[in-house]
Amino acid sequence: MNNKVIKIKDKTKTSEEIIHVKNLTLNTKFGFYPKEKKNSQRLIFNLKIYKIENIHKDSKLEDIVDYDQIIKIIKEILAEKINFLETLAGRIVNKIFDDKRIIKVNIKIEKPDAVSECDSVGYEITKQRSF
Repeated sequence: MNNKVIKIKDKTKTSEEIIHVKNLTLNTKFGFYPKEKKNSQRLIFNLKIYKIENIHKDSKLEDIVDYDQIIKIIKEILAEKINFLETLAGRIVNKIFDDKRIIKVNIKIEKPDAVSECDSVGYEITKQRSF
């Protein structure tokens, strides 16, 4: 009888790591039209943030992509004078890309109160880092 212990190397590989921000709802004065600059409205943010594979040490916040920092970025950029969702989305994505671990971002921004005949209007874009 052979009682050797055989070690099998783990051959699994992570295909994607994604941080989600789902239905972040912020009330703000935003838009092109005078009534949008005067009255607050809801904006709903949904993001998928794709990052490079990482070995998580589970000891320091710097080891991960912190979703609280992503939300802080959104709020800071939202405070700027911006007219269009396209501009807002672009600035948010560009700032998120300051973290070199991020390889792709999908952002969707909706204005649920803008048009009464539909649930919402909005803008969505996916950007990927060039290597």
